Amino acid sequence: MRQALLTLAIVLSLVPGAQASSRDPKRPTTQEINDIVKSVPDIYQKGVQAALHKAGNNGRALIQALGAASSVEEKEALAFLIAHMPQRDLRSLDAAYLLENVRYALKARHAAPWGKSIPEAIFLNDVLPYATFNERRDNWRKDFYDRFMNPAAATGTIKDAVLMLNTESFKALQVQYHATKRRKPDQSPYESMQVHYASCTGLTIMLVDLLRAVGIPARAAGIPLWTNKSGNHTWVEVWDEGWHFVGAAEPEEYDKTWFAQQASETDPSRPEHRIYATSFKETGLAFPAIWCPKIHWIPAVDVTERYLKKK
Repeated sequence: MRQALLTLAIVLSLVPGAQASSRDPKRPTTQEINDIVKSVPDIYQKGVQAALHKAGNNGRALIQALGAASSVEEKEALAFLIAHMPQRDLRSLDAAYLLENVRYALKARHAAPWGKSIPEAIFLNDVLPYATFNERRDNWRKDFYDRFMNPAAATGTIKDAVLMLNTESFKALQVQYHATKRRKPDQSPYESMQVHYASCTGLTIMLVDLLRAVGIPARAAGIPLWTNKSGNHTWVEVWDEGWHFVGAAEPEEYDKTWFAQQASETDPSRPEHRIYATSFKETGLAFPAIWCPKIHWIPAVDVTERYLKKK
């Protein structure tokens, strides 16, 4: 009997369709992926297709988000995010999170006095993204929009809005710098609000998110080690007809921070002394995450030369 069953099993395995499929039924099928990919702009189709295959079971949530897009600009924004998302996010972020992030980013773009002046590529890469580094993925976009969009827009300009937010928002959210009272360097905005303290990295994450919530392009920048060996530092870059830098929770004019002189004197011949800025889309270069050296998936651009020119 045992031999007969074994023979039957072998025969069935050779008959097309007789063997149970090994594919996880929770994962989207190739046909489902191909169908949704056809609906996104051509420029993102290859990236979205690859991302959906990497997403595993969460691919269905990403397909759901793309299918729920109610306009061409929503579909393009979602496609950009999905095409460039790190794998940890592809496998975890749900449709509701992504849709709210996209819709409020676009809402800020239309509400801000400076919205129409932001180039499309800058908006996609430096306003739309929901995160800066590897921090916990908080759902901050709507919250910060509701709190700060009106007062930011009332200032009339990006420069004035940056100064206002860098002054008032940290007071309103009750977060300040402390080297040891913060729980970890890479705190998310709500983690910093919970403990009321943050490192320069945590403050930078918060200010980048605050600025993006009101439609201002922003990204993090930093240096792994100052040339005088005094340590590393992280700060914020703001796009206002070009990139400028400010210290988070350090309300100063553009490019006039306490570290401006040090930044202008860095040594470009040493990778640890170069200055890097974050990017959401891939660049072929990784941001040096000093708080977790094993992380090599945060895209970056080398901006050292721009700081040297300010010497």
